[in-house]
Amino acid sequence: MLIQKMFLTTFFILVCCCCSKSAFLDKKPNTNIVIPSTLDDMTQLLDNQDVFSFCTPASGIMSADEYYYPTQESFDAVFSKTEKNCFTWNKDIYGGEKEIPEWNAPYKAIFYSNVVLEGWEKLSNGEKESEKGAYVKAWALFNRSYNYFNLVQAFALPYDQATASSDLGVPLKLTADINDVQKRATVQETYDRIISDLEASIKLFTIAISSKNLNRPSRSAGFALLARVYNYMRNYDKSLQAADSSLSIYSTLIDYNTLDPEAYEPFTNYNTELVYYSITNTTYQAVTVNSGSSTIDTALVGLYDQNDLRKAIFFNVDKENYSMRSGYNGIGGYPFTGLAVDEVYLLKAEGQARAGSLDAAKSTLNSLLINRYKTGTYKPMTGTSKTEILNAIVSERRKELIWRGLRWSDIKRLNKEGANITLKRVIGSTVFTLAPNDPRYVMPIPDDEISLSHIQQNLR
Repeated sequence: MLIQKMFLTTFFILVCCCCSKSAFLDKKPNTNIVIPSTLDDMTQLLDNQDVFSFCTPASGIMSADEYYYPTQESFDAVFSKTEKNCFTWNKDIYGGEKEIPEWNAPYKAIFYSNVVLEGWEKLSNGEKESEKGAYVKAWALFNRSYNYFNLVQAFALPYDQATASSDLGVPLKLTADINDVQKRATVQETYDRIISDLEASIKLFTIAISSKNLNRPSRSAGFALLARVYNYMRNYDKSLQAADSSLSIYSTLIDYNTLDPEAYEPFTNYNTELVYYSITNTTYQAVTVNSGSSTIDTALVGLYDQNDLRKAIFFNVDKENYSMRSGYNGIGGYPFTGLAVDEVYLLKAEGQARAGSLDAAKSTLNSLLINRYKTGTYKPMTGTSKTEILNAIVSERRKELIWRGLRWSDIKRLNKEGANITLKRVIGSTVFTLAPNDPRYVMPIPDDEISLSHIQQNLR
């Protein structure tokens, strides 16, 4: 990534020089990147939330069917070309804008992870084999996996076993050498690396759940991410296995009857369902709460039952216009994109349904939803057909996981399953549509990256 050479080198050296927590962070800048030499150094790097927590691309949220602009004027008021072009699925979404965080932020996190992994290899055997040493390596591997997964969701075709070995994925940077320019790996190679890093990290994790430091991953988070990865690969059996493993470690759900729907922030900071914390990497207006111009899709709002507490807890309402309230993570205006128990329940239910274990799928879904309805009003699901139960699970994913950065990838995955979801936007008198499996479901790689590293651009 040549575009990252100047940016990441400068950023890393500045971080190392501006902090004063250790001798490592006090070192002076020079022509070489400073490599952390102790486990404490590595921990401080991995604890940098500006790098690792604010790294999820927002283009999928801006392109999905969770919101709209009610008038031509509200759309015209949007400043960012990228934001406007994502909304209308323009072939050129960046419109000449440079230094696109959708691409740069995940690769910055990957760079930091590689720096730690290379430093880790130079430790003594005793340090490597210590509990702290094992955790630091697991942490860096998890972070690299997490960011490659987010990149492949945005910048590659949805996983298809028949074509994954030839479809273009993303460049796989596995060293901290900024001169190492990689071509795009295939989708299969990208997913193989994601899974390899994740499985290695899970074996090393000794922490079951990081309840007080959710920017630090854990064994439950590793399995939760693995379940998400396999779900988007449409390998539902393995997704079910990973979801089961995650829930066997940590399965706490919030009873929404205990939340205050009138509170500005109904959820507490680091609520008890969260297992790993991250949010989007941008300040695009559309993906902030109470943006003032966009509103939640009315068809989506209409899916919530009158006794469903999520409607009052998730949304603010001004006349007939709904907007997102402060996030599921309890603070700030940007979407929570991390890992949480509610998603894992839905991953488990879908895996069970697709395997034909319909009663088990209903039981898992009911266990989640009874915590989302007014006490005494929830009626357990009684459907009997596989199609009916799967449709219910997919609908609950839309309602439960709204504004979590998952819907765009869900549409891509479900259209591969034959869902035939067509998206539609109306701005003034102009109608925009996006057909199933359209090439525009894959985001273009930023132009400045193409011009510098000469990797192949996506077809739009």
